[in-house]
Amino acid sequence: MRLLMAILTGLLLTAFAQSMAAGFDLAVDESKLSNGLTVLIAPDTTAVTVSVFTFVNAGSRDEDRAGVTGLAHVFEHMMFRGTEKYPMFSDAVSPLGAETNAWTTNDYTAYFLNAESRFLDKMLDIESDRIRNLIFTNETFRTELGPVKEERRRGVVDDPDGFLSVELERLAYTIHTYHHPVIGWEEDLEQNMTSDDGLEFKNRHYVPNNCILVISGNVVVEETKKLVEKYYGDWKQGEAYTSLVLPEPAQTGERTKSFTWKDDEVSPLMRIAFHLPSTKQDLESLAAINLINEVLFSNSGRLTRLLKDELLLVESIGGDGEMRKDPGIEVISARLRKGASLTAVIDSVYSALRVISSTPISDEELDRARNNSRARMIFGLNSPSRIASSLGVHRVINDDYRTLMKLFELYASVSAEKIRSLASEVFAPTNRTVVTLVPKSGI
Repeated sequence: MRLLMAILTGLLLTAFAQSMAAGFDLAVDESKLSNGLTVLIAPDTTAVTVSVFTFVNAGSRDEDRAGVTGLAHVFEHMMFRGTEKYPMFSDAVSPLGAETNAWTTNDYTAYFLNAESRFLDKMLDIESDRIRNLIFTNETFRTELGPVKEERRRGVVDDPDGFLSVELERLAYTIHTYHHPVIGWEEDLEQNMTSDDGLEFKNRHYVPNNCILVISGNVVVEETKKLVEKYYGDWKQGEAYTSLVLPEPAQTGERTKSFTWKDDEVSPLMRIAFHLPSTKQDLESLAAINLINEVLFSNSGRLTRLLKDELLLVESIGGDGEMRKDPGIEVISARLRKGASLTAVIDSVYSALRVISSTPISDEELDRARNNSRARMIFGLNSPSRIASSLGVHRVINDDYRTLMKLFELYASVSAEKIRSLASEVFAPTNRTVVTLVPKSGI
């Protein structure tokens, strides 16, 4: 049955991707208000909902001085406080039956509201009010630090996966601000950060010329633009600011570090990172690294079959080359079975990387990777919220939402030789950073 389902799934994905061979496009209207606010509107008259995303072009990357790591994330929490007009944000959105959330990354912070399209006017009223008129005091700032510190404790101090991911980037980056985690260093959250730091961050980054508003769903473009002008048009433009981010020098030798966890209630973990070329400047390399991950780590991927299905050494294994503003890293992660050998797993990974760096992948493997990657992109755009999110991420990272569609096209055109060449460049031993974690007993 499992084999039959795999075959049927593969056939469906292949047929779906082939039907999209001509590429896809989204009807997107991009404009800019006089205050510098970028506005993307993606209408879909078949939807019954509308999604409003606000992307602030600031993340942990922009925490560019000592003592303020984690500030972008702290301010994300602050944004769910109140304003004079809407003292409780949750009380303002609950009558709409709206979904709301936010997240912070290295490169940006995103906020969203999803609701029935008939509530668009009210949604824009609420969102424009909170980003402009947030009640910001020392008391509210210190109050929000509490949940953030607890989140750090749960996600890093007491979570071996989160801990190892933080340590990987700490070791992989030496001077770039990607060195510190989004959640921040403990000493900054506990001792160094002040409400004045938060207010400075707000005034510097939470300005219209540093934000992108994305609206997707059952809307009419011209009517929506009038509403945006109504609620955001008199928002005062801020002074232009360029964060002081130092370029990371090329890595010239392998870096390794091993950790022992505080108890035995954990499986051995492994992370291997390789610095990538700038995917912002070279989108083809992003497509190529994503296809490499498909070949190696999909359910039928080379390393998944070998280490999970055949040798039974790992519970899970995967690879991810995240799209970032500045050159990022390809991260290979594995959770081992209890008692499995870290050396055996790492040696198997290195062997697979040598093969894909020296021998072009077969036409059959490449076609399957292309089809799966393209189909996954399309399936990931199945709602106004996902469309708005994807458009906004590409706009804030690449300065152009159209790289979303371009990436889809590149999956069909990247050659096996390009993939081999990129693998050879990226997976060089001198370019890798390795961190491992074992239980307290060591096994």
